[in-house]
Amino acid sequence: MKVGIFDHVSIRLGGSQLVVARMAEFLASTYQVEVIHSGKGYTLSKLGTAFQVDLSGVKERIVEDSLGSFAIPGPKSMKSCLLSGFQTDRALTRGYDLFVYSGHGAPPFCFANHGLVYCHFPFETRPSCFGEATSLGKRMSSGEGWLRRACYRYLWNRRMRGYGMVLANSQFSAQWIKQLWGMESEVINPPVALDGPRLAKKNAIVSLGRFIETDRKNLVQQIKAFPDFLGRSGGGWVLWLVGFCSDSPQDQRFLKGLREMAEGLPVEFIVNADRDVVIRRLAEAKMFWHTAGLEGDKENEPRYMEHFGIATVEAMRVGCVPVVPACGGQPEIVEHQVSGFLCDNAQDLVRNSVLIAANETLFSQMSHHAMQRSESFRPVIFQRQFTEKVSECLGRGHAKGKTNSPQSVSSTFRI
Repeated sequence: MKVGIFDHVSIRLGGSQLVVARMAEFLASTYQVEVIHSGKGYTLSKLGTAFQVDLSGVKERIVEDSLGSFAIPGPKSMKSCLLSGFQTDRALTRGYDLFVYSGHGAPPFCFANHGLVYCHFPFETRPSCFGEATSLGKRMSSGEGWLRRACYRYLWNRRMRGYGMVLANSQFSAQWIKQLWGMESEVINPPVALDGPRLAKKNAIVSLGRFIETDRKNLVQQIKAFPDFLGRSGGGWVLWLVGFCSDSPQDQRFLKGLREMAEGLPVEFIVNADRDVVIRRLAEAKMFWHTAGLEGDKENEPRYMEHFGIATVEAMRVGCVPVVPACGGQPEIVEHQVSGFLCDNAQDLVRNSVLIAANETLFSQMSHHAMQRSESFRPVIFQRQFTEKVSECLGRGHAKGKTNSPQSVSSTFRI
């Protein structure tokens, strides 16, 4: 059987690409597997090397115009799609026994024999969730747009009938899939494998992210909180900010601004480092900071939270004690006061970090529990769960005949 795995968010290597790489590796022993992507963020060989995954049995298919949205944003686009018979979606998905969509958006119409969605978070919603956030939403919610609303509902239902099941990377994402897509999903946490060296721990805090202004990893808040931590812990600590930065002027300006903000502080920027450098920093640090969504609006800004937290698990695997937000997918990973701390604000972040810094016994205990907890997200668990779902999906009748019908669910989410 032929399986196509489509990486919709393929502009750079990250957690989504780790999941795609592991999917391909695990399925390649049983099926003919192609990884489908835009070709703009990586090559197949680079993907395998970055995550230490064997993709020798996997083929690569580059579809250059595949980064755009598959949602239908307006009446002109809807008419064009209908007249063309969804030509773009058909060309992307047909010819496979199973088409796997991995991404954050609305998946394309599926013309494969079977379809499966692995959703990292539903950034795009079904039409009834547009609300008043867009002019289209206002027109659709008016009494004049009844025919348009009916068409959009039909097209959404037709789109999702092409997929035998929807998988989510966390309970947090699954809740929002139900809210925004009106569909039930099953949770399969991402696979995290990091066999780092056992090194002597230093008085260091490490943070993994991206030096990209639009990425919302909240690095500014870490730099602002660090002087308070130094004052209350007695000093002698360093903050390692590790991440990717593009060559764009906007991102370079953002990185320069962070450096200026940290001037005079024991803060080190590790930019675009090789994987072995990142692993070593994790292995040497005592604490891991993450601040995406910290002090954020937990009701209306779920997209800015960490939807699972692969970096958190990676840090825990080498004995870092995580001090992270009590929102998004982080509470599904970190056991508060056992394998780390969950924080509501910057004050919590500093206070809990000071507790670890002041008590070596507490650090040793929590570091041990963090390593134990990380075992729950090993690749072998993902492999078993995901391959079972693939077999289940392929074992059903033809995808167009099965039902996973969207429900009528209200939403206050704003796109």
